Amino acid sequence: MCHKDDLGPGQMTGAQLGPIRVVVIRAKDGSLHALAAKCLHQGGPLDQGRLYDHTLTTDDVGRYAMDADREIIKCPWHGYEYDIRTGATVFDETRCLQTFATREEGDQITVELEPPGAAAASA
Repeated sequence: MCHKDDLGPGQMTGAQLGPIRVVVIRAKDGSLHALAAKCLHQGGPLDQGRLYDHTLTTDDVGRYAMDADREIIKCPWHGYEYDIRTGATVFDETRCLQTFATREEGDQITVELEPPGAAAASA
């Protein structure tokens, strides 16, 4: 997919995984995540989106707080937001992008076409 040093914390890159376009993300804590790079809304290119910490509204009108434990990728077309760890949309956690197993192998970051847990489920 790419060299591990080419993807620092808080960065992402797009890649082709067989027939699927993916976005590979290194979270701020260094963990790796890969999601289908096609927005569920109208197919926007998520690999051209933007990463940020999730903003929460509080009980006080007009007050917002950052949730540093939840990193979000935002679609550049219409602003749909997804949790990078689960692929779930922020507004409805039952709507999810496909996620893929991602890891470092030597100096390379690799992504598996098979979704995480699929091999165990088929056994």
